[in-house]
Amino acid sequence: MRVVLSGALTAHSLTGAERALRGRLDTLAASVIFDLQHLALLDTSGALFLNLTLKNLRARRIQCSLENLTAQQEGLLKQAVLPESEESMGSVGQAMFSLYLARLGKAILETGSLLVGLMGFLGRFLVSLVSMLRHPSRMRWTPLVFQMEQVGLRAVPIVSLLTFLIGLVVAYMGAQQLAMFGADIFAVNLLEVTVLREMAVLITSIVVAGRSSSSFTAQIGAMMANQEVDALRSMGLDPMLLLVVPRVLALVLTLPMLVFIANIMALFGGAVAIYFTIDLSFSAFLTQLGEVAKMNNFLVGMIKTPFFALSIGLVGCFQGFRATGSAESVGFLTTVSVVQSIFTVILLNALFAIFFSYIGM
Repeated sequence: MRVVLSGALTAHSLTGAERALRGRLDTLAASVIFDLQHLALLDTSGALFLNLTLKNLRARRIQCSLENLTAQQEGLLKQAVLPESEESMGSVGQAMFSLYLARLGKAILETGSLLVGLMGFLGRFLVSLVSMLRHPSRMRWTPLVFQMEQVGLRAVPIVSLLTFLIGLVVAYMGAQQLAMFGADIFAVNLLEVTVLREMAVLITSIVVAGRSSSSFTAQIGAMMANQEVDALRSMGLDPMLLLVVPRVLALVLTLPMLVFIANIMALFGGAVAIYFTIDLSFSAFLTQLGEVAKMNNFLVGMIKTPFFALSIGLVGCFQGFRATGSAESVGFLTTVSVVQSIFTVILLNALFAIFFSYIGM
């Protein structure tokens, strides 16, 4: 039997084509030839239908073939093939597993390259910092003061509000839970350890990472996109001294002050919550706090602060220098810098917790 296909064999015409072929092909006993000379249009669904028809005929040991195919039709028929056996399914699974390994390897290589680049950027920053300390006249004081205002002074309201609310919530929840055991007075102890040692410095660093790291990346990235950094280099100026050192130093100098303010606001928020929860007056709260407060907890929080500031500033500036000439890359790297800064802060905090626990501090 010769079956001449004409017109269009597409998803819209499959129902009619199947109905027309079903009765005729069921009575075959010898062979069938499909002639595609007059077939004007073939899509993926039609090619898949044709392949399945051939497969069913061959399963019944009926010889079948295709004639007058165009190169485009032949290529489409080769692509629209389902796995014919478990072995084919296994090969597909193998391909998917290989693709997963390739993506994993690519991610590992990109992460390693990023870490190497960040360490090199840290080295260049330290070299520029030492050079500036040896020659203080090379320091750009006006940008330093301006950046201190941007990353420090203007962050005081949001940091104060957030840490006040955090202290209020921690004290309220702690007092409620401790009241179940008749130990609600120890809510002051819980607040002191939580705020001075961990919460104030961590919340402040995360807020500063969201504000300042994104700002650094956007500013330097825009300069990279507009080739302003290349113009600085062509004039013999060091972008590291002009752009990176003032920003990172401003963070290192202002973040401890922000953390100190955060400690005060968080303790004040906790005092308000304790006053309304267990009716402990502010004077009694201060007396209790003076008895239980440990200098170690305050020092642990303050020691971590410069390292957090350094990591936030370096990540923000590093991502800014990776920007290309498109605005899309600046926006993407700004998001990346915020995520990486927050991740770095949390990672450093965990490492410091292990270190201070090891030395018994």
